[in-house]
Amino acid sequence: MSQPLILLILIVVYFLFLIGISLITGKDNSNDTFFKANRNSPWYVIAIGMIGASLSGVTFISIPGVVGTSGVNQNYAYLQMVWGYLIGYMIIANVLMPLYYRYNVTSIYEYLEQRLGYSSYKTGAGFFLLSRLIGSAFRMYIVAMVMHRFIFSTFGWPFWITVLVSIMLIWVYTFRGGIKTIVITDLLQTICMLGSLVLTIVYLASRFDTGFWGFFSKVLHSPYGKILYLDGGWNDPNYFFKQVLGGMLIALVMTGLDQDMMQKNLTCRNLREAQLNMFSFSILLFFVNFMFLTLGGGLYLFAAKEGISIPSRSDELFPMVAFQYLSGIGSVLFLLGLTASNYASADSALASLTTSFCIDFLNFNKTPDHPRKKRLRTWVHLGFSLLIFAVIVLFYLLNNDAVINKVFQFAGYTYGPLLGLFAFGIGTKRMIKVGWMVPLICILAPIITWIINVHSAEWFGGFTFGNLLVAMNGLITFAGLMLISSKK
Repeated sequence: MSQPLILLILIVVYFLFLIGISLITGKDNSNDTFFKANRNSPWYVIAIGMIGASLSGVTFISIPGVVGTSGVNQNYAYLQMVWGYLIGYMIIANVLMPLYYRYNVTSIYEYLEQRLGYSSYKTGAGFFLLSRLIGSAFRMYIVAMVMHRFIFSTFGWPFWITVLVSIMLIWVYTFRGGIKTIVITDLLQTICMLGSLVLTIVYLASRFDTGFWGFFSKVLHSPYGKILYLDGGWNDPNYFFKQVLGGMLIALVMTGLDQDMMQKNLTCRNLREAQLNMFSFSILLFFVNFMFLTLGGGLYLFAAKEGISIPSRSDELFPMVAFQYLSGIGSVLFLLGLTASNYASADSALASLTTSFCIDFLNFNKTPDHPRKKRLRTWVHLGFSLLIFAVIVLFYLLNNDAVINKVFQFAGYTYGPLLGLFAFGIGTKRMIKVGWMVPLICILAPIITWIINVHSAEWFGGFTFGNLLVAMNGLITFAGLMLISSKK
């Protein structure tokens, strides 16, 4: 039996297992179950499952690959950003979570309506939909390219069939149970991803004859083992304080202000359990990232040992070594981890897009429940599935990595206005006077930020913002809101 056929069978069995779970968890397919899992999810299940949701398939490939590159996040520099994540998660647990539970929201952007009014609410929700749609499509596109190249293309499938089948499988196991199903499937997918990670390290360590812990020591004492970058100053993209501050801001906006990541937290029984979940998740995430970085260093050492040419794109190193040099076991472990990390991220993104659109734009929370709402929710869920499919195929037709990366980077700019809106709502007691100007300010802020970023090295003596761009973006939004507001 050929390797591609074995891998295809593995994927089919994997999804059949997820569909089986959905049949159990989706028996009650009410909107309350789909959106909030009846507020009855165990905190420890969510804590483990959020690992898979936060580490997409792109992260699964990229973190190991970036270790041996020069520039941003080389060696273990990314770990400095993870320390920043921990600070951000503590702020989320102690500031944002109490806010969301106090306002009893289903979509976190409902807070903006109660605090800043209708226009701010719709603007915040709209920016989330745009960010998450493009971001999810980009991540799935990268992973679909890898899976298509090594598996599906060998059967003569066109790329669009690979993508369509993947997205429809996600829809099948999420359209009934929604977030209740995803809480369970994310747990299992995270276990699969972590199992793949650990076993890949064990397998790689055997090739060095070091043992599991000896493998960590070998990588940390290699040229790839540097962690702290304290000497370069603010112009160095890997500078410790710059990375920590950037990591904190990324955690705040891409977890605390993101419906996708917060929706699972809002299914906990109460605030205390939600906070306990966030504390546990942040500690687990630190060690998982450390393991991914160690794996990356080991892959580069393995390539040097075996005389393997390093690919021009660092993202291709892990799949290349797994499929071509670690025998059948290595390829199976890689595919299992890649599939689990990708779909743990993609399924929750699809559910959060559906939730935000139904709550924030179709006003599900403001009208009496009715069977027609469940049918409408199902069509919305299908609509976003097809929309993600269309964006991925568009990326493929563009066939220009530079353009696609620019689109993805611009989607990242749209988190800045969310930071500005929430900072203004939480940090001031002022009220918006001119509501129609809120979307205008939130559109102008990313554009101004982009212009500043393009010329930052020229204007600021070589300084580049890097992950601090979101702070600049949020600050511009905040300043604009101050101009159109008054004291309460």
